[in-house]
Amino acid sequence: MEFGAEQRRWLGLREGDSVRLLASTSHLILLERCGASSQMPLPWDRDLVLTADVRAFPLADLLHLLHTSAKSGFLFFEDGAHAKSVFLHRGEVVFATSNQTFDRLGETLLRVGVISGEQFDTARRAYAPPARFGRVLVERGYLTPRELWNGVKVQVEEIVRSLFSYASGQVAFWEGEVSPDNVVRLSLPTRRLIAQGLRRRDELLRFVAWLEDPRVRLRTKQGAAQEFCGTEQMLLAAIGEASSFTEVCRRAGLDPLTGARTLQLLTLVGAAEACKSDEEVTALAEADALDEAAQVRGCVHVHLKLLCELAAPIVAVEGPDSIRDRLQAVADEAARRYPELLGSLRIGRGASLDPEDLVARALRFPGERTREVRLALGELVSYLEFDLLNHPRIAEPEQFLEAIEDLRSEL
Repeated sequence: MEFGAEQRRWLGLREGDSVRLLASTSHLILLERCGASSQMPLPWDRDLVLTADVRAFPLADLLHLLHTSAKSGFLFFEDGAHAKSVFLHRGEVVFATSNQTFDRLGETLLRVGVISGEQFDTARRAYAPPARFGRVLVERGYLTPRELWNGVKVQVEEIVRSLFSYASGQVAFWEGEVSPDNVVRLSLPTRRLIAQGLRRRDELLRFVAWLEDPRVRLRTKQGAAQEFCGTEQMLLAAIGEASSFTEVCRRAGLDPLTGARTLQLLTLVGAAEACKSDEEVTALAEADALDEAAQVRGCVHVHLKLLCELAAPIVAVEGPDSIRDRLQAVADEAARRYPELLGSLRIGRGASLDPEDLVARALRFPGERTREVRLALGELVSYLEFDLLNHPRIAEPEQFLEAIEDLRSEL
């Protein structure tokens, strides 16, 4: 469609932008922006079937609707400078992308503990576009190709989980088969990603509430701002002028959730820190330790219960030994990535495991224990789901998965 200069200014169109008419009724005219200023490449040859304001229709509800409706297509979310997309096939997430720094592969792997801060810094200095950052990690021996594939899967899952922290923005869905450049099939179903994303949102909101306590002060490492760009640099520069989180976000022009996510990343690489007095920090650490131990125990028990439920129909048709041997092979292979949790782990008959042994192993782990349990035991769960779905002697395995969907969503 063609517009005059005044109409283009009123519509906010930039050089190279065009507009196409999607719908016209007696009360509505729906236009779609096409062109260079679009945040992400969009599937113009598909039908736009849904648009919504996230303030009225939260992303968790919209994604649940697409999942239960078994829709295939492209979901695009935009909130100011934040743009994220999710590719779906029959209601399941198969890929996701983001234009945000903290969603990039290296930053994600650092945040979840797959690579160290030193490895991240070394790889970041060696990286030069248009090369892929993951290739740098493999070339330097920080990841194997298989671990890189798992890392990309974690990145996609983290992008999807991050969507549910947004309380505003616009979302659109184009229906039809859409294939991204690199499709990564997730082992976690969409419903589970939604549940995890809502828990992650609540954790981030608690972190924001802690940061907004006037007794919390932010500090930076000298010269840290010179090592970063974009959002991280703005936040570090603002910390240099103010010490409270609220004032830092105001000076940097960031909303509190974006500021908190960025601060998490900067803290991991040692560029910034947030703290209260020593007494308060000690009390908080002790309370957090007790809470984390309970979370670890609950996480282990849910995974082991799910393993038993998934193994039960397989054991019923082939006995307890074959599935134990196959799962043992999977655990031995996964132990190379999670030695603290799975090293020398022995699978019992019928895929049984000792929960107290796993809890003890997890509590000795120095990093994010609950996350490590989810990743390590999640590989065993994913294998049993695959084995069940593809078992030649089990008819209609989807019925077994539907029966335990509530348990699966707790992971």
